[in-house]
Amino acid sequence: MDDIKRRDPRKEHILRNRLHPQYDEMAVDHDLLMSGGTNRKNPHKQGYLSAEGIKRIDRSGAAVAAAGVVKKQQEQSLPLRAIVNPSNYIAVFSDSDSAKLTVLDKDMLGLAHSLADDGTAVVMINLHSREGDLASAGADRALTLDAASYSPDSWLAVLQTIDSELTPKHWIFADGTLVGGDLARRLAVSLGVRPITRGKQFADGELNCGGGDASKSVNRKLSRILLVEEQVADPIAGFITEASSLDVAEVAGVIPKVTDLGGVAVDPADIPLAETRFILSGGNGIRNWALFHQCAQALGATEGASRVAVDNGHMPRTTQVGATGTYVNAKVYVAVGISGAIQHLQGMTTCETVIALNTDANCDMIKRADLSIIADSSEVLQALVDATSGGKGELDDVG
Repeated sequence: MDDIKRRDPRKEHILRNRLHPQYDEMAVDHDLLMSGGTNRKNPHKQGYLSAEGIKRIDRSGAAVAAAGVVKKQQEQSLPLRAIVNPSNYIAVFSDSDSAKLTVLDKDMLGLAHSLADDGTAVVMINLHSREGDLASAGADRALTLDAASYSPDSWLAVLQTIDSELTPKHWIFADGTLVGGDLARRLAVSLGVRPITRGKQFADGELNCGGGDASKSVNRKLSRILLVEEQVADPIAGFITEASSLDVAEVAGVIPKVTDLGGVAVDPADIPLAETRFILSGGNGIRNWALFHQCAQALGATEGASRVAVDNGHMPRTTQVGATGTYVNAKVYVAVGISGAIQHLQGMTTCETVIALNTDANCDMIKRADLSIIADSSEVLQALVDATSGGKGELDDVG
């Protein structure tokens, strides 16, 4: 019995959460790392100590902005990792359409640096234009592909050209994404390489990968092509990179096998909340839910909700946004009648633009928002329906 290795549920819980205050201490024992971990906010790091020594939560965003300024100043003083003549390369491909680097982007760059040795340059290949952050996230070289239309054959030809010119030691893609996952497998077939998929955690030269059974995982030796998920590695820290442009020979004569006929209408209700880019979220301040649904349909937005709205039966549990619901990463997040509880604000931290509609000018959601509207929700929702339909909506008199 003494030789049987027993599970420690507490350690497993800590190792599933990279933000846990004891994560670094526990992560030394890699045998306890579990697959299917959840990225949660660390409640112990929320807020700040006041002059009276009382810990308070800042919902206004001022502390976040100040922390951003301090971080920028710290980055400017960090040492520069400059590689003039790289001896090798590691390529990271991102198909995210966000202007800012996502958590997964930074994790993939962190994995690339974990695999890189002296003289190895990390190349960041973006499908869409990105703003800043590339140097602080660890991109030694950067290249943006032409994504004016959907053209996987042309993109694959560019990746093949990069592979023939630079011969990267590893290619790192995001698993689960439509374009990145598809291109990774196309590239693997063209190169005759067996890729590693669902990489969850890198340790001791191996990737812990998920399997068909969520409760099981397997450690695999590294391949040239790696498809990974969030938390596969920690983002870089302690230095910045050049993020200089990468020159690649132009690819000509590619005959696309896929013709882009433009966008296809998709019902926003069918888009998972964590993946949608436009969310209309309702809270306890809404008095006309029929009008809310009509407005979401008119705007082409995916519906979200606060916990109170869900608990009151107005919205299904799958629409709940927050630390106890779903973390969202929308480009535009419209909060209607939501006061802004800390759990809800945690769930929408990475949203790019937040618009708040509320009658309370002092609520926390108004303080968090980039644009605030102090008005009755029904009046504004009706105005939006009228503006998008070109006339009066059908639910003017619905109470």
